[in-house]
Amino acid sequence: MDIKAGLKMTKRETVTEEKAAKTLGSGSLLVYGTPAMLLLVEKTAVALLEGHLDEGMTTVGTNLNVDHVAASPLGCEVCCEVELMEIDRKKLTFSVEVRDPAGIIGKGTHERFIVDAEKFQKKADGKFEK
Repeated sequence: MDIKAGLKMTKRETVTEEKAAKTLGSGSLLVYGTPAMLLLVEKTAVALLEGHLDEGMTTVGTNLNVDHVAASPLGCEVCCEVELMEIDRKKLTFSVEVRDPAGIIGKGTHERFIVDAEKFQKKADGKFEK
């Protein structure tokens, strides 16, 4: 495994109607929806870890603590930056900042755990089997 605190990743996307609160059901306005912002946070963290985990390992998101503090209209570009702040055995903690051209629209933390992909999937698939 080749991960260390301080690694950063940035991803951008444009606010479209598909990512709007009204479309996603998280509100009634055509502005960047919180579910879309949180998905961008997770995608950015996953992208940061690509190529850094051992064979057969992946991560699962376990906590999102991100305040959505400003609205972004349709057509606006948003930018998410995550930084790996802490590694505690298999728990990874990221700082998160999401911006649009006017400034910060989201800020907080995100946690992911490193898991064995095959074992995790098998356990999830067998959850209701007896």
